[in-house]
Amino acid sequence: MSDPQDPRSGTPRNPDVERVSEMNLDGASDRPRGSAAGSHRGSVPGSHAGSHRGSQAGSPTKAPAGAKTSSFGVQPMGYDPAVEKKPRPVDIIGKRVDLPADAYLEHAGKSRFTPRPGFNTQGKPIQVQLNIFPVMGFETGNIYQYDVSVSPAEKETKPLMKKLWHSEPVQKILINAGGKWLHDGYKLAWSSKPVDRNEFRVTIDLDADKPNNRRVGGTGVYFLKVKQSTVVKLEYLHQYVQGKIGWDNHVLEGMNFFDHCMRQGPSERMIPIKRNFYPRDSQSMELSRVVEVHKGYYAAARLGEAKKLMINVDTANTAFWQPKTIAETGLRMFNEHNDKWSNWGYVEWAEQLRPVPVKDKQGRTMAAPSEAFNLLRRLQKVKFVVKHRGKMHEEKPYSIKEFVFEQRYGPDGGNSQNVTFSKKMPDGSTQDTTVWQHYKDRYGFRLQYPKLPIIATTRGGLFPMELCNIADFQRYPFKLDPVQTAQMIKFAVTRPAKRKADIMQGFQHLNYVKDPYLAEFGIKVSGNMQITNARLLKNPEIAFAGNTKHNPGVSGRWDLRGKRFLEPNQNQIISWGLAVCGNSCTKQEAEAFASKFSQTYRNHGGNIKANLLVVNVPFSVGDYGEICKAAWNQIGSHFKSFPQMIFLVVPNKNSLVYERIKKNMDCRFCVPSQVMQAGHVKKANGQYMSNVAMKVNAKLGGITCKVASVGQANPFFQCPTMIIGVDVSHAAPGSGQPSMAAMSVSLDKNATRYAAGCETNGWRDEVLLSTACHTIFPRLLKHWIGIHKVAPQHVYYLRDGVAEGQFQAVLEDELKEIYRIFREVNAPKPKLTVIIATKRHHIRFFPKPNDQSTGDRNANPLPGTLVERDATHPHHFDFYLCSHVAIQGTARPVHYQVIYDDANVKPDLLQAMIYQQCYQYARSTTPVSLHPAVYYAHLVSNRARAHEDIHASQKENVGGKEGHPTAKHPSEVRSEHNKSSEPAPLLAMGTEGMPRERVAFMNTTMWYI
Repeated sequence: MSDPQDPRSGTPRNPDVERVSEMNLDGASDRPRGSAAGSHRGSVPGSHAGSHRGSQAGSPTKAPAGAKTSSFGVQPMGYDPAVEKKPRPVDIIGKRVDLPADAYLEHAGKSRFTPRPGFNTQGKPIQVQLNIFPVMGFETGNIYQYDVSVSPAEKETKPLMKKLWHSEPVQKILINAGGKWLHDGYKLAWSSKPVDRNEFRVTIDLDADKPNNRRVGGTGVYFLKVKQSTVVKLEYLHQYVQGKIGWDNHVLEGMNFFDHCMRQGPSERMIPIKRNFYPRDSQSMELSRVVEVHKGYYAAARLGEAKKLMINVDTANTAFWQPKTIAETGLRMFNEHNDKWSNWGYVEWAEQLRPVPVKDKQGRTMAAPSEAFNLLRRLQKVKFVVKHRGKMHEEKPYSIKEFVFEQRYGPDGGNSQNVTFSKKMPDGSTQDTTVWQHYKDRYGFRLQYPKLPIIATTRGGLFPMELCNIADFQRYPFKLDPVQTAQMIKFAVTRPAKRKADIMQGFQHLNYVKDPYLAEFGIKVSGNMQITNARLLKNPEIAFAGNTKHNPGVSGRWDLRGKRFLEPNQNQIISWGLAVCGNSCTKQEAEAFASKFSQTYRNHGGNIKANLLVVNVPFSVGDYGEICKAAWNQIGSHFKSFPQMIFLVVPNKNSLVYERIKKNMDCRFCVPSQVMQAGHVKKANGQYMSNVAMKVNAKLGGITCKVASVGQANPFFQCPTMIIGVDVSHAAPGSGQPSMAAMSVSLDKNATRYAAGCETNGWRDEVLLSTACHTIFPRLLKHWIGIHKVAPQHVYYLRDGVAEGQFQAVLEDELKEIYRIFREVNAPKPKLTVIIATKRHHIRFFPKPNDQSTGDRNANPLPGTLVERDATHPHHFDFYLCSHVAIQGTARPVHYQVIYDDANVKPDLLQAMIYQQCYQYARSTTPVSLHPAVYYAHLVSNRARAHEDIHASQKENVGGKEGHPTAKHPSEVRSEHNKSSEPAPLLAMGTEGMPRERVAFMNTTMWYI
């Protein structure tokens, strides 16, 4: 008989456990992409059973009446799918302006979003300040809009258009025409006065003042035409907010003009980037050796419920590349990437940049980019200026297309001494020369680092890295690492008083009260923040087991001492264990934690029969897939039963280790797991163990607490009601990971327990795809009906991560699939309330200073602060709700927008339901900022990335310390994917041979919490 303590030989005595544990399934599958991934997805009705992204559910769509079809009865697509759709004007303007959802409708009668049914009447009336500044008035006169065009048109770029507009010949004409002129930097201009004959034309020679610097064969002569295209009337904006007209092109033109008018002055004094402005002497801080953060100011126009235009002003903290040479930046990136490289200089770096030999499929030796060279890819698209002897004062920007790498350069790789180009000579002839020789001949100096790679620009130029200086205020587009994030938080997080002072300082920098452009067009902006009439909703009581209740008041927090969970784990624990990975901690420390945790969980009501078993699994057994297998075997052998819960103690925080463990435990062994850092286990802090107990209880089917109701019935649900939370998340920039669609569904009448599922959702698709919806929702709906013995009659559909431009797609695509799935399970059509919840906005609440009835000790709004006026839409049903206590910094409320509601839910009921359910979040002793259904969906979409059908070795660098893998850059993990194909589906939670009840339990419990 094998020794149950030997991880290499121990096997569970239960034959089912043995069968599962010996399957060749690491969970980090080596299966080729596109192969079958099990039957967990099922088939979408109407599609081929084996097709991941087959035809849409149901029958083929019938052609609309009157639609033209071919002679054989087939209707072709109305557009060419190979041609990318051009963005509409509203899509472009919406990137700068907070446009309402109805601005994005294809035509005015397309849909009508839910109008505001009224205002809250039950909360306590209070007043708070908002960081919006009202426009007090504007003149109703004409504003003349012009189209700007240039010939030759093949060079009609934004930098060229800006240069032509600011040229001396054009500026002379504008001065003579009179009035103030605005230019959008491209093809539109506005004036407060008309020009003669409604147009003017002018010839501009950009090289007129530098005859000695004309390029060989080049010309700087252009012809500019400025012609009036329309007349803009701001009166249309006034009529829209008053509800006298619907959204149309006149309103859009007015918003576009107002946006450019409010940006013109600040853009002349500061650096404009999208909606943000950065003073050239802005406050900054180094985040790493290559990244720094600058504090700027956000400003955007919006239409307010107060029937006025508003300007939303906030602080903006953005990461930028440090403005150093490309060579110095590259070396610093190299030093930071690997500890053994941390002190190396240019010579060692240049050696590491050389190609590495690899074998191709035919066995031939080829040159491949080294790890150090691949790091340079992060600098692609960065803009730079060239400065050296003879070019110290030029500011011409270039963009990095790539770093030269070709097989023909051999083992040295492309560098200044072997990369050549055809150089134009003064006599018009061409001559091949190396980059190194060019600078020696033309400028009389030798390059200091000739062996570094050469930069190729988007315009075909070739430049040495050491001469290229990163331009100021180049945004750093990548996700910050943990160290950079910690530094960013230190810089950006400020208490409300400081945040408010920074906003007012930003408002002074923007100078909207005295702005000459606004004044010319008769626009007057208040210098004071808007004071709004708000409401403070009453907080609920929290109910635990034994009819124990707790009233947190306005403090927004409570503790678990002396409290038992409302419902303990569903099945008595008879088989569970704690596995120490490697030498993370001693067995004595682990056993002490196990004993204390078992007692803590029992004190909170945990239904435990067996003590928590401690096992040690050395790193010598293999990778973390093998460690998980060994832990499973030892625990199963000891208890002669499938483990119900496995804890794993790891040395430190490592996302690769976490994902590897979760992939194995979720998909291979189908068992809930809890990963803990060794430091926490060694301390065995009581509060930490209570927090872990909350998560364990939820994973095992229990409930932490609920909102206490006066009677037996839930006051918010008058009929069988389901709450659905949906989130579509995307990978960080530069990563080839697919998007993830996640859905959480409430299971009980109090909406305290949520089952959830996740699936890939194309490549950066914002809308929930039909196939993802049909993979996740049918089994959850059937499970809900099985519990309640009736179908839900009312569904709250809470959607996260959708901009106003996608609201119509949510109604047309996502709701259609929800209704279809109800039909497919033979359930009656439910009433639907669709709510968009977002935290990506810049509205903040500022209570009166030292007013304890509206703010906490940090001057943040109290939990339950509700704003329905001034910052909200003039007509639509939306509101801002601050339901949490901000631990640090300034609280950010959630913006809830009700876009569809055929249940006619009253504002009082809806707002109280959302607020009070924030107190039921399963792993917290404070109310959360976002409704739990959406919060859970967000957790699922992030957790399920561990279920990708990709081998773990593809994410890890070769070598590294035992038990401490390091991650490759996301761009190295996947080859360039074909966006016309769909990503592979996620692995199923459950494998062949796993008992059906284990798979069913895992897929309907809160495994993600």
